[in-house]
Formats: sequence, C-alpha cells, structure tokens
Amino acid sequence: MTPRRYAFVDLETCGVSPSDDRVTEVGIIRVDDNQVVDEWSSLVNPERLIPPEIQSLTGITQAMVKDAPRFETLLPEIAARLDGRIFVAHNARFDYGFIKAEFRRAGQSFTADVLCTVRLSRRLFPQHSSHRLDALVSRHRLEATDRHRALGDARLIHQFLQTLWREENPDTVEAAIRELLKQPATPPNIAPGSLDALPESPGVYTFLGPGGQALYIGKAKSLRERVRAHFYADSRNANDARLASEVHVIEHRLCAGEFSALLHEMRAIKAFAPLHNIALRKRDTLCFLNPDTPGNTPRFLSLAQAQESHSLQALYGPFGSKASARAALAALGREHRLCDAALGLPRREGACFSHQVKRCAGLCVGAEPASDHHQRLLEAMQPMRFPAWPFDGPVSLTEHDPESGLTERHRFDQWRALSEEGLQPFDPDVYKLLKRTLSRSAHRFVPED
Repeated sequence: MTPRRYAFVDLETCGVSPSDDRVTEVGIIRVDDNQVVDEWSSLVNPERLIPPEIQSLTGITQAMVKDAPRFETLLPEIAARLDGRIFVAHNARFDYGFIKAEFRRAGQSFTADVLCTVRLSRRLFPQHSSHRLDALVSRHRLEATDRHRALGDARLIHQFLQTLWREENPDTVEAAIRELLKQPATPPNIAPGSLDALPESPGVYTFLGPGGQALYIGKAKSLRERVRAHFYADSRNANDARLASEVHVIEHRLCAGEFSALLHEMRAIKAFAPLHNIALRKRDTLCFLNPDTPGNTPRFLSLAQAQESHSLQALYGPFGSKASARAALAALGREHRLCDAALGLPRREGACFSHQVKRCAGLCVGAEPASDHHQRLLEAMQPMRFPAWPFDGPVSLTEHDPESGLTERHRFDQWRALSEEGLQPFDPDVYKLLKRTLSRSAHRFVPED
C-alpha cells in the first residue's frame, strides 16, 4: 500500500445544489499511512431553512443548527484538516462541490486530489448494480452507526477502504486507487507543487521552453485537471514525454467557460506558433470555389482573394486546400454524372474519363448544353455553399465561471468576431466554432439591439 495522507469527508446539507444550498454538518477523519490521526465534526448553521424531509432523513433539525457556527467561522479549522490530503468521499462530486462552493462564498479557493469511493467500488466490483453506501454496508458487512450523520458516514467510507485492503488483493486495490487519483509526476524543470496550485477553472495554458519559446498551448474545462493529465506517469504518450523533458514554465489564463477558452486558444496558437501545435496554426492553403460562369471550370480563390472581391455567401467552401476542394468536386462528379473537364479535373482529348465509364452526361462530347451542366453543377454544390449568417445582425455570447468569478462577452456578425475596432477578418476556426455551437445551443447567442 502506497503511504498517503487521507481526509475522509462527509457532509450533510439542506439540499442538493452547491450553488443554492448550504452545509449543515461536516465530518472529517484524518488518516496517515492507514492510521487514524483524529476525528472531528461540527454542526453548521446554514443560514436558511432545512426542508422537513431532510430533517427527517438526517435527524438534524432547525433548532440544532440555530446556534451552530457558520461555515465561514469554521473555515480555518476545515482548511487545516484538509490541507495536503487526498479528499475521500462517497459520491465525492457532491461533497467536494459543496466544500468548494462554501470556500468560494468566503472568498477563498479550495482544490484537492479526490478519491470517490463510489467510483472505486464500481471499478473493483463491476458485477454489482448498486454502489450506494447502504449497498456497501450490506455487501461488505460494515458497521453502521449514526447513519446519515456526517461523522458516522465518514467512518463508513473509512471502514470500506480498510475492508478493501484487508480482504481484496492489495495490488488490485492500489492500481484502482492510482488510476482514479491520476496523480502526475512533476516535470523535472518545474517547481514542486506548481501543478497542484493550478486553478480548477476553465482556461488556456502554455508550456514554455528554457528560452521562453512556446512549446504547446491548450485549452481546458479545468486547468488543473488538464495540465496534470499531460504528466500522468502511467499514461504518458510520446509527445507528453517530450513536453515533460522540455517544459520549464507553465503559464495560464483564466477563461469564463469552454467557448471562451476555445477562442483564446486558437488565437494564441496563431499568434505564437508553438512547436507542438499543428492543427490550429495559420492556414495559408485555405481556399474557396467560385463556379460563376457556365462552361468554365470552378475557380479557386484564396481567403484573401475571397474577402477582397466577393461576398463569402456567394462562394463555396471553405476547403483546407486546393487538393481537398478537387477531391470534393470529384466526389460530386461521380454522384451527379458531371464532366471531368468542366470540373477542372485531369483532361484528355475528346470524351473525359467519366464519360468513357458512363459517369458523365456528355458535356465533353456535345451531348449536354453547357448551361444545363452548369445548373446541375450548382445544384450539386449547394451543400458546399457558404451559409448565410442566421441572424439579422450582431449577436453576443456571454459566459460566467463561478469558480473564478470571471465573466466574458464575445460578439459576432457575419461569421466573424466583432471587436471595438469593428468586424475582424474571417477566421475559418472561429467560423467552425460558431457553426458547432449554433448546432448544439443556438439559444446562447443573444441578438443585439
């Protein structure tokens, strides 16, 4: 068994929402190297009414908490008991979420490595359908006292872990705990503790080399979780192994949400061209198609040409390169019996190859008028047409992160970002992000007056 410092935690609350409800009791058992250091609990005044059904379940009444200390008063004691310890709870997302919310109300932050005994039970005993605490009590013959009280339930989850070490294969239990904890190996050139100090808010992170060169830029829903994931010793890929040896500084920028993080990430990658990022670097090969004249092959337009001389809504694309545009045209030709020559595909004297294999209606041999072929081409290309902006004018999307308190508002018009300087140049990655977000949650975009 790997020596660890645990805090077995259970909370009783007056509801299920960390943002709206409050804690009514805290129980903490501190354990070092499998030895109990101490047990501690306290009722908490939630400063609001406890619903009758919860009073009935826990036995904690309004009268019991009336003169109890508020969480803010207990915070120094709770923080000291949790400091530097693995936070162990049953359905840990619930208890951890409430602790974080209470710390946040007091103007402080809290982070910890978390071990959820529900997830541990599921991993070790997948044959069982229920992993509720009562099911564990029955299945593992745990001694339950003061059920649904904070210290009593904290004792139960401690018992559960003790039972696992005693009755199951220790190597199997250790492997499951290690996998759930996902504790990283700190890169050799990074100060110890710097990964643990990262916030759990959304944001963008940058790995810098010894000379300040950007090595990698990424976005995260939780900066702490995502950055640490690069350095998990048991799951590091070749690229992460290189980053671990090269990174000397980790910088981060807080964002108000995932959409904001994606925007800032793509802009940072294009601005700093990090060595290990490829996908979002500046795309010089981007192009559009313009099939504007019957009898002529569709013309390729670079992004600069498209923006200078055309409305994008009159064009087709964008395509990552001329090669991908040609491939799209070739696929349309096969499906709609279009002429290779009219699509600008490899030509030959007389009938095109597609006509010879009966996949061309005959423009190349005079069997189809150019105007008819062009009309069929436009109809076939319709799914590729650059879409019209789905709003009457500018829209905004606002995100707020309760963890950091940060709010960000992003404005867009005609598939482009809108800033104080006006409409920004067309960015294919912003366009793709807008299309994806609109398809999933169009309600987030608010039209401006």
